[in-house]
Amino acid sequence: MATPPKEGKLIYHLTSIENLESILKNGLLSRNDAEEFVDVADREIILHREKEGLNSLVPFHFFPLNPFDGSVQKAHPDKKFIFITLTRKLAKTKGFKILPQHPLSLKECTLLDYDNGMNTINWDKMAERKYSDKECKEICMAECLTDTRIDAKDFFSIIVSDEEAKAEVIKLRDEIVGANNSFYVNVLNNIFVK
Repeated sequence: MATPPKEGKLIYHLTSIENLESILKNGLLSRNDAEEFVDVADREIILHREKEGLNSLVPFHFFPLNPFDGSVQKAHPDKKFIFITLTRKLAKTKGFKILPQHPLSLKECTLLDYDNGMNTINWDKMAERKYSDKECKEICMAECLTDTRIDAKDFFSIIVSDEEAKAEVIKLRDEIVGANNSFYVNVLNNIFVK
């Protein structure tokens, strides 16, 4: 049985594996700060995020394969995706902010400080993961955000869907960051859209 989202220890950022080399060299950057990247986000959502000032932040979710992750992967079946994970402890220490549900569902996108935001999220509803329920779906897309660059040394792990992707990530990691004291690379096929 999956760990309930409230009890999780990590936060997750989905991206195309094509972005990994740049991320390892330059850090994980916000949409506004990244110079070139393979963009897989929905245009309508990006425009809304821009209006709310959220494109200057790096977003993470509280569990993988939430409605956002699923829709992006389904919209781009030709792409190979990875999850970059950080510990929630690091997010708290570095002062990440929280949106307690998907930005499109909020009247005002008021960023909450980490502790207040974590206490505001409806974790019981999120644990249901009932995406046919609009409220539950929006809460499942709650975000943990930062306005700072995240260096590869701060990654806890990168999760991939298969051994081929694992080998590619390890090769890039070892060439750019070095294998010592670096992040793990894990294969977890069940958190990716088939």
